[in-house]
Amino acid sequence: MLYEFDDKNDTKRFCETAIQLIESYDIRSTPDYFRLFYDYASERDPVVSATLRDVSDETPEVFRRAAEDLLYNHYGEDRNFRLLTETGDAMQDQIQHVVDQVSHAGEDVGEFGTALDGLENGLGSIEGGRAMQTIVSQMIVATRQMKVKSEQLEQDLKQSANEISNLQEKLEESRREALTDDLTGITNRAGFDRTLQRRADKAAASGEPLTLVMCDIDHFKRFNDAYGHQLGDQVLKLVGAVMRDGLKGRDTPCRYGGEEFALILPETDMVGGSKVAENMRQAISSKRIIRKSTGEEIARVTMSFGVAEYRNGESPAALVGRADAALYQAKSDGRNRVSMEADVTPKLVAAN
Repeated sequence: MLYEFDDKNDTKRFCETAIQLIESYDIRSTPDYFRLFYDYASERDPVVSATLRDVSDETPEVFRRAAEDLLYNHYGEDRNFRLLTETGDAMQDQIQHVVDQVSHAGEDVGEFGTALDGLENGLGSIEGGRAMQTIVSQMIVATRQMKVKSEQLEQDLKQSANEISNLQEKLEESRREALTDDLTGITNRAGFDRTLQRRADKAAASGEPLTLVMCDIDHFKRFNDAYGHQLGDQVLKLVGAVMRDGLKGRDTPCRYGGEEFALILPETDMVGGSKVAENMRQAISSKRIIRKSTGEEIARVTMSFGVAEYRNGESPAALVGRADAALYQAKSDGRNRVSMEADVTPKLVAAN
């Protein structure tokens, strides 16, 4: 992104605003966040300005989450991924157009070949002087050469169509892999952002409910410290498998990051989402980590869940912030439980 230089006084004011935002929202003092809030204060980036302005009246947690998402999606690696996939979509449209043209061209070549055969036969029956015979002979040779070239062109076009089709399949496979978490096999953070945005847009258009559940593994750091990261990875895989097996086809389990997960539940209201979360909580808490060599139980896995329902017109970041607040409430109340956004206490809201 190319910037014009600001006036000296404006620059000072924008810097002061950026620092004030970092301090007032208790956000890490990093160059990335300073850049983000400088762009917000100067209104030089419309996406940043609009997104943060929309959540400026929300809780501090919602604002912080929106800022984090902007860093990840707008400035970070996922922005490059999004541009790549958007380019891929446009490329696929063009590829399909070429495939259609190839198909029609193949039919035209076949018809042209038949017409050339008829022309050759007709020319062969013409009688006349020596000059005419020479011209006809040359036309027949040229016709036969054109027929051979046309048949070769048809074969080349068909081969190109097959190669394009294979390229489309590989592109789609690469896209699926890019949206899948390598460790757990469920949707990753980039896929979460895309899916939640798509589901929110659909819910806004249709009026159907949409519920988001944010959840994470209780005391996961202690688990890693006690048993090692290798066993910690096995726990993450276990949670991913339980979530994948326990959801319906249209619901999406995601690994949000680290030990934090999310469930995107379209066509599901708050009550239904809470039931899904409770079923998931029970399924996970029933799991035990057993040492194979001795049969000894070495750990029990539990998770806390926060549930929030989409409000028409709000940003995905605002929805994530409210679900996060409910998750923090569940942790504050003792963990291994489900809390809805209505359960969040004013004290916790103020703290966030």
